[in-house]
Amino acid sequence: MRAFKTFVLLFATLALVAAGCTTHPVAHPTPTATRPVMPTATPTPSTPPTHLRVWLPPSLAPDASPHAADLLNTRLQAFAAAHNITIDVRVKPLDGPAALLTTLNAARTVAPNAVPDVVLMPRALLEAAAVKGLAFPLPEAAFTTPLSADDWFPYAQHLATLQGVTYGVPFAGDAFGLVYHPKALPQPPQTWEAWLQAPQAWVLPLGDPQAYALLALYRAAGGVWEDKAGRPSLDKDTLAAVLTLLQEAQSKHRLSTDLLDITDDHMLWARYQGEAQALLLTRISHLLPGPDPRRMAPIPAGENGKPVAFSDGLLWALTTPDPNRQALAVALLADLGAPDFVAQWTEAAGYLPPRQSALKQWENADHRALAAAILPHLQPAPPPEVLTVLGPLMHQAAVQVLTGKQSPASAAEWAIGTLQNGG
Repeated sequence: MRAFKTFVLLFATLALVAAGCTTHPVAHPTPTATRPVMPTATPTPSTPPTHLRVWLPPSLAPDASPHAADLLNTRLQAFAAAHNITIDVRVKPLDGPAALLTTLNAARTVAPNAVPDVVLMPRALLEAAAVKGLAFPLPEAAFTTPLSADDWFPYAQHLATLQGVTYGVPFAGDAFGLVYHPKALPQPPQTWEAWLQAPQAWVLPLGDPQAYALLALYRAAGGVWEDKAGRPSLDKDTLAAVLTLLQEAQSKHRLSTDLLDITDDHMLWARYQGEAQALLLTRISHLLPGPDPRRMAPIPAGENGKPVAFSDGLLWALTTPDPNRQALAVALLADLGAPDFVAQWTEAAGYLPPRQSALKQWENADHRALAAAILPHLQPAPPPEVLTVLGPLMHQAAVQVLTGKQSPASAAEWAIGTLQNGG
């Protein structure tokens, strides 16, 4: 009976590994603040690999961006032909019961032959994979140009490293900032005061439980979200200033409480992308596929801060523990990170390039100018722990203020008290 139960458990786990996989012929767990696990490669006989396994996020599925998918597929085919191997590509969901990291962890445990060699993942998942020991530190051979070189934009260098260790090859970037129409607003506001004076409506995802946009406003006001020990923290006066800004925007009919129903950036764009005159806090990847006449500027600054735009991106990670496969996987990472290919792919897919040499090769001058205008302003987005711990507090505080249940000062005091009491 015990053997039968063990068999059933193993069968169920293997079913989880297979769930949610979409195979295409090659033609967000929240990490803690602990140090990353440095995984140890599993010794195996020295047999040259005959194939590689590549996992992609849903945003890179062929139906999501056909031209970009064709470019990637052609690149993978060329690498496979040059090395006399095959490449198996699968699309994995980022969340749900068959989420990428869940499936990767299960495969490492019970189905080693299903473990991918390289995975393209967002920075948040890369951080979680590093903490869990599911991603391996990268050697210099994974880069056509050292990550320390000036060719790499600073935002990409930050995305690729965790506590001084390189875990990802930057492939595609994104920015979160203020989207405006230059005909409606020739010069974007740089301060909160100027922002309040502009006649356009404000659009931001106020229903986001992780309060990504509110944390951007908090940062633009000079707010710090971690204490000296690296634990999530909030400054009461800065938070009160952000909540006062929202209240003032509401009183001037710039901000509607309907935005409390918008829970994320994708919902915001789906509902408000046609509001060409509005001022949106959203991602530049919505504009880059184009054509779109709108532009992006940093989010205006509060009295004690400076304008800010958050960075995000997709990175290639090394995930095979097999040392015999790692060398070939690293060669694939270097090939996929070549500036000429990255330039072609990012322009087709509508993402920011991670390096200057790639941006210079973009063919569309308008898109090149759009990207160049925001890239110097990018700074790191809130880490996952900040989003998980502080986000809900800021969200609830904003709800209380915008529904008239508390003043900005009292709502800020409530958020600080709840955080200090571990609530």
